Amino acid sequence: MKKAIAALFALMLVLALSAPALAETMYVYKNCKAYEEPDTHSRVTIKLHVGHDLQVGDYENGFYETKYGWVQEKYLTYEITPDICSHKWGKWYVVEEATCTSRGLKQRECSICGDVEQSHISKTGHSYGKWKVTKSATCTRQGTRTRTCRNCGQTETERFYADHEFGAWTVVRAATCSVPGQRIHTCVNCGTQETKAIETLPHTFAYQIIQEATDHSAGMRAQVCQVCGYTEKAVSYDPEGTIRRGERGEHVYRLQQLLVEQGYLNAGGADGIFGGGTEKALVKFQADQGLNTDGIAWPQTQKRLAHDFGPWETVKALTRTEPGERRRVCKDCGYVQTETVEAGNVVERGSRGENVRALQQILSVLGYNTGSFDGIYGQKLDNAFAAFDADHGMTFQQGRVRPADVDALVSAWVAQDPIGIKVSNAMSPVNLALTVNPAADAVTDSDVTTYTWSLTNMGTQKCMFNALLLTYGKGANFGEDNLVMVLDGQELKANVGNSASGSFTVARDWGDGNLNFAAMAVDETTGFKWLSNTVTFSAAGTAEPRYVAPLPVELNVYNLPDGEYAAAFDRGDVAGLASGIFMNAVHIYSMDTYDASEIEGLAEGDTVVVEGQEIPVKTMEIWDDLVVVNGGIDAEDGCAFTKTEDGDAYRVNLDDDLATYTELGVTSLPVDPAATYYDDWDIESDPVTTDYDGILSAIQTSENDSFNRYNTTLTLQSGRVIELRRVYMP
Repeated sequence: MKKAIAALFALMLVLALSAPALAETMYVYKNCKAYEEPDTHSRVTIKLHVGHDLQVGDYENGFYETKYGWVQEKYLTYEITPDICSHKWGKWYVVEEATCTSRGLKQRECSICGDVEQSHISKTGHSYGKWKVTKSATCTRQGTRTRTCRNCGQTETERFYADHEFGAWTVVRAATCSVPGQRIHTCVNCGTQETKAIETLPHTFAYQIIQEATDHSAGMRAQVCQVCGYTEKAVSYDPEGTIRRGERGEHVYRLQQLLVEQGYLNAGGADGIFGGGTEKALVKFQADQGLNTDGIAWPQTQKRLAHDFGPWETVKALTRTEPGERRRVCKDCGYVQTETVEAGNVVERGSRGENVRALQQILSVLGYNTGSFDGIYGQKLDNAFAAFDADHGMTFQQGRVRPADVDALVSAWVAQDPIGIKVSNAMSPVNLALTVNPAADAVTDSDVTTYTWSLTNMGTQKCMFNALLLTYGKGANFGEDNLVMVLDGQELKANVGNSASGSFTVARDWGDGNLNFAAMAVDETTGFKWLSNTVTFSAAGTAEPRYVAPLPVELNVYNLPDGEYAAAFDRGDVAGLASGIFMNAVHIYSMDTYDASEIEGLAEGDTVVVEGQEIPVKTMEIWDDLVVVNGGIDAEDGCAFTKTEDGDAYRVNLDDDLATYTELGVTSLPVDPAATYYDDWDIESDPVTTDYDGILSAIQTSENDSFNRYNTTLTLQSGRVIELRRVYMP
């Protein structure tokens, strides 16, 4: 044992004595540490560990050799064989530049072992300039020309002929739609000729009828060339005016309306699109008329559908308790159309809605039990109406509230109010503006007229619309018994927040004189009944004076959508706080706009509302896009209306061409840190433009402290002011 240990120490001593001096840098290798690395990268000095096999080399770059043996920790220098290097090449660099005629040379070096690799660079080739003619040429005699390389100066010479100098083309054979043509031109110097073909011409087609179409079937036609007689494949064609499935537009809508009038299509199906529902309705109509049931609207089908009807004839007279019936006969085919005519709205059992709720509420006010105001016509409403009719000497029709029942109900409702009905005006908290117009068929019908109506609350207090009232005769006393009612029950918000609309039918021969319409609503706060303006028509259905007000605008000033708004504020209400700049007590406005058709239809005797004031129309003129009322802005009671940018509405102009505005409310708004301020109130000075940091100072130090709806706008984004503008206003 002692001998073995001695031999081991001797081996270690030999290894130590044979190791060269340590190099300068450190490497790390598998199963050992390399403390030094020579500059040549050809050998390393390592520290061995007892009990490990040894891998020697540049392990990080993938080449090494393994030494095996149970060795003791020792320093050892090991030579690395260069040819086992995987090389880590550097960038190429040029040793010798390439020229037009000779190759260049480039090389790169391995950053591990220092090995060098070389490669040739291809010749650049000559870079010639433009040709220079040294001897002129023609198309029959050669000339010479030279060019020189820009890099090495080498010159190249060549012989050449000039191009032919051809004259104009001459057509020797004209082209047709079946035969190509030919043209030729000749060189003026040598007489050489060049010939080219002329493409065939397109066919001159015209339709040729193979089989005539009829008013109930398609025909066949083909396109035939009028020059060569070439005929394309024959195709079918419809007689003019035929409408098929898949088409859409106004002509389809008119067809659908005819189907609605004849009872073959629901009103909701009239959408201007010829689909499956329209086709089925048309097939049923064709079957009833004995026509070919193909679902195609041939001219024959449309003629039958439209009919040339004579005047309506009353079969059963219309009353307030019983519907009427009338008929008319087509002059062409004898088809008889029969129609039931109701006097106003009829509410039947099972109906739901606010109109039913209004009936329940009014009956309840009069002392009749209708149960809850759920808007559902059930047994309790029937029982209440039966009791009401019995008390008023009427016979109730089970499951059906007739116009006469409504007449009596509203009369009793009006009579039980000790205060009476209040007539609204521009200053009323509930200001009802009513418009009524005859329907399109009012002129052609001899015995009944359908009217359309619309009601808007322009006041400051919301209300519940309950009744549309009608009187006959010269007077318009709506407290009398001669009234009818169309129930709606719709809530009307304040400040033209929303509108109610509908239609109903009346008999023309009820009484003498005019038809006077008004609407009634109940103030939800006080319970007062308010009456709208009165709209009067002659017995012939001609419209009497109309009432035109600005279009309604509904906006919550505490949650304004993104956009630009007219505004007004005192500059003292613009304050800088620790959290930023705030604009307090800002009044937000909406520019008044009017329906274009209503403004253009104004006539003497109408009333137009401007800034809350009712202006009677005495004169009205239209000049291009300008509507002048009562002499225009220079007259005491005059005004003018100009079209908005989109052309769909009008705005009003008063003194100095100022538009009118409606205030939407007062709010506070934060100014966004990215906001800008533009002030051009002084036309004699340059505009003031500043960013967020200068806004507060610019407003507070301005010589003009007027920020109003005519000169100031705010642009909002996500509830914050991102732009504030003020412009000059006289």
